[in-house]
Amino acid sequence: MPTFMNQAAAVMLCILLSAPALFAAAKEPPKPDREMLRMMEFLKEMELLQQMEMMREMHEVDNAGELSRDAGGWKTAPTKNKGTPK
Repeated sequence: MPTFMNQAAAVMLCILLSAPALFAAAKEPPKPDREMLRMMEFLKEMELLQQMEMMREMHEVDNAGELSRDAGGWKTAPTKNKGTPK
């Protein structure tokens, strides 16, 4: 005849053996639906477009800097001599 301690040990053993299967099933994330996938793809494309726009603007700024250096850059105005000191 099983005693209470044996029954408790058997119940605990069953719980311990089934626990990993329960946690493994709980950790699996739900699969995204089609609309969510489309939205994620759209956001990736928007980010890519923004990065391309930023690269174009950086290129234009670099080109403008090169043009100003080629055109003489920052020159100071010549100073006027008021003659030789007496």
